[in-house]
Amino acid sequence: MNDLKTQGPPWKGWRDDPIKTAAEDRLRRAPVAQRAAQLIAENHSPESSVVYGLEGPWGSGKSSVIALITTYLTESPNGDWQVVTFTPWATSGTEGLFSEFFAALSTVDPGGHKKGLRDLITSYADLARPLASLIPFVGAAAGELATTAAKRLEKPWNVAFDEIAAALRELDTPVIVVVDDIDRLQPGELLDLLKVVRLLGRFPGVDFLLAYDEQTLVETLQTPGQGTASKARARAFMEKIVQYPLTIPPLLTSQIVRMLDSGLTEILTLERVETSFDKQRFGDVILTTMPKQLATPRAIERFLAQVREQVRAHDLDEMNDVDLILATFLRVQFPDVYARLQSWKANLTKVTSSSYISVTRREEQQPNWDELVDGLEEEEDRRDALSILRAIFPVVRGKDPSRLPAGRFAHPDYFDRYLAQAIPEGDIPDALISQLLETAATGDAHDLRALLADDDNDRVLLALGKIRARYPDIDEVQYHTGPKGLVTFDLLAVAMALVDDAQDDRLTTWTSTSDQLRWWAATLLRRLLDTEPTCDIDPALLRCSQIHRRTHVLITATRDVNRLSDATQKALTDALQREVGRILPMLLTDLRKGDGADGESGSSFLYELVADSPSLAALQTQIAAGLAANDFTIEDVAARFVDLAYVIGGSGRPSSASFSGELFTKVTGTEARSANRAETGEWRETTWPRRREFAAQFITPTAAQDDGTVQQQTEDQR
Repeated sequence: MNDLKTQGPPWKGWRDDPIKTAAEDRLRRAPVAQRAAQLIAENHSPESSVVYGLEGPWGSGKSSVIALITTYLTESPNGDWQVVTFTPWATSGTEGLFSEFFAALSTVDPGGHKKGLRDLITSYADLARPLASLIPFVGAAAGELATTAAKRLEKPWNVAFDEIAAALRELDTPVIVVVDDIDRLQPGELLDLLKVVRLLGRFPGVDFLLAYDEQTLVETLQTPGQGTASKARARAFMEKIVQYPLTIPPLLTSQIVRMLDSGLTEILTLERVETSFDKQRFGDVILTTMPKQLATPRAIERFLAQVREQVRAHDLDEMNDVDLILATFLRVQFPDVYARLQSWKANLTKVTSSSYISVTRREEQQPNWDELVDGLEEEEDRRDALSILRAIFPVVRGKDPSRLPAGRFAHPDYFDRYLAQAIPEGDIPDALISQLLETAATGDAHDLRALLADDDNDRVLLALGKIRARYPDIDEVQYHTGPKGLVTFDLLAVAMALVDDAQDDRLTTWTSTSDQLRWWAATLLRRLLDTEPTCDIDPALLRCSQIHRRTHVLITATRDVNRLSDATQKALTDALQREVGRILPMLLTDLRKGDGADGESGSSFLYELVADSPSLAALQTQIAAGLAANDFTIEDVAARFVDLAYVIGGSGRPSSASFSGELFTKVTGTEARSANRAETGEWRETTWPRRREFAAQFITPTAAQDDGTVQQQTEDQR
């Protein structure tokens, strides 16, 4: 297991947790919470119920203020308050919301001092749920449940309400129900919640503290058919619900700048900020653009967390720190603009060869930068995004530099590093790939083999990707504009040797190195035969000693064979038939080895290849002769037609097994039925006895026992 501990000073992460005590307060929220708690305490009456609304944008710190308010209430000299936390957005549907509310309310007497209070609340909940649909101006009528109709008739809901109110008075404990993030609710759920607050749950002595983003809440309430379709009507409706709206004070620009400055200095270190940091280029952004976009504590901390991670992931000596911060800001605040940068690379990284360029000429060459940000809905967002682009890319602010320092985002050689959000350690120059292929094309594959044997799998995949990109298929060569690779007999031999040596990683990754090598070798084979159809390719093919892998290359090379010239088609077909000639004796040798044969040696796809060739009759005859001589049994043959399926990245055990009954009958003459992807259960081994046992259930018993019948059927087919 890898050790995830890092060296050096502890990393300061961000978890978006609300503060719990005044000692944690850095934004002067504690005095606000203290005043709110004092208001709630002084305004409380056991004969009434008051609803307070805590308003603030998402991320402004409402949860932190709530935590401080409840702390002040419960820890004050008269701190006998009972705080009930209700989380409506964690439920689903009207039934769930009502159940959650009354379940939370039933906790007001944790010591059980008032007997029967919980039973009263539970009974009242059954009455209140169907009655919610009768409250005007608050949601569409919900269907009454037949199972609760009888309960409603047993006792009027107002009688049950008065019983609970009386029981709560006897507790002589002030209660406040805290409901955070009610703006997360869907319109129907929000209206159901307000039914509770407005009437059904508004017991004397029980106050409510609702927290929400006022703008989002009003937009949610603008539901057609509810009498709150306009903003004015929605706000007027909330005035009926909330008696005391309390507002989280917004962050001042000076506070935002101070938080950003302190956070970035901590991340970059003071020494770097004072020496190499480009304060002039960054100054306008931090003083004007960032305060408008990062207006809440959460937005600021979220941005700083992203910068911190980017700085940890990069070597700042290889990149520009200001550009890295600005690129992170662009990605966090304007992800759609950031995603379009790649397609604008040519314009954003443009440099001029001469500084003597007329103003008219320059204006004619300038792209319309507004198109880069036109996906943003708000005009202010478009202006802010453009200001970030101007700070990063000189051409956006109307300058065509003839030279940019290394490491800048606007430098064409460094541009992709910023989009990748990491400097690829294993990046391989294209020139190196070309050099290795040129050397390998002469038969010297030492350096290419060393590169593809690297322990870094990502580096190997990168190399293979660059290699394959140089070898388009035959009909794509004329359209290929990138680097081209040499096609020689020696290079095909090198590729086949690499296929032979490659580790079989098909069960551990989707990007298998062995598969990529196979495709490269198959493309080389097609290209070589297209140029020289009469070329003797067998010596190169036989550099791969594993017949399965060699056959896979040939089968891959014969894909879409109709797109090739007649001469190339014939050359590939002949090569495949010669391979069949090598497969046939191997299959018979495998059968005679019995359970000592290699587990992959007799795969059914090899039998299928022979069965579809002119060598089928020879295979049938030799299998029949082996059965007659008791060299092997019909079950031994059947075991070779069992295919196993595995889950990539799984345990390594087969997830299912299949039996090719039709192919088995075609080869042996013995009747059998096929089975496709039968579950293997707890197969802990894939030995021949295990496969034989699996295959036996699909073979016709009488035919399997009569080897003479097999011989006769084979002769009849011939």
